[in-house]
Amino acid sequence: MTGELEKRASDAEREQVVMRLRDASAEGRLTLEELAERTALAYRARIHEELVPLTADLPAAAAPTAPAAGRRRRWLVGVFAPVARSGRHAFGESNIVVALFGPARLDLRQARLPAGEAVITVFSLFAPVFVTVPEHIEVEASVVALLAPVQDDPAGDVPPHAPRVRIRGLSFCGPVFVQTRRS
Repeated sequence: MTGELEKRASDAEREQVVMRLRDASAEGRLTLEELAERTALAYRARIHEELVPLTADLPAAAAPTAPAAGRRRRWLVGVFAPVARSGRHAFGESNIVVALFGPARLDLRQARLPAGEAVITVFSLFAPVFVTVPEHIEVEASVVALLAPVQDDPAGDVPPHAPRVRIRGLSFCGPVFVQTRRS
């Protein structure tokens, strides 16, 4: 039996599913980890049957949102005290982490990322900064650290067109740790 669902999926059809997944993540319907997992499955799909369940629980069209909702700058600031952000929070395209004399922890495994790329700008003074990302996410760390290390945990297998997180900034006497972890 050769039906529409048994036909091989094209590159264009895979890209269409991935774009819908990115939109759903930007709308807050998928976490960053869910986006990464489903994107990897979409790129590995060979037939339509494998693509259908990836968007089955999502609405057919993107709901209109205010343009600035996912694009505004998000801040995480700690002065002489530890500060952390984790869970299913909205994550902007531009994110600033300031850690002065107290550690900062940013866990993105359940975060909702905007479509495209997210940037984390780190400013640290005598404070460690920990950034945890899920698997299958492209991470580019370019932090200038003075008198402290920057440790970037390799992400492993990253599918083409995977969501990207750029980490940049300046750290003085405070290490920056970028870790890739499963949930």
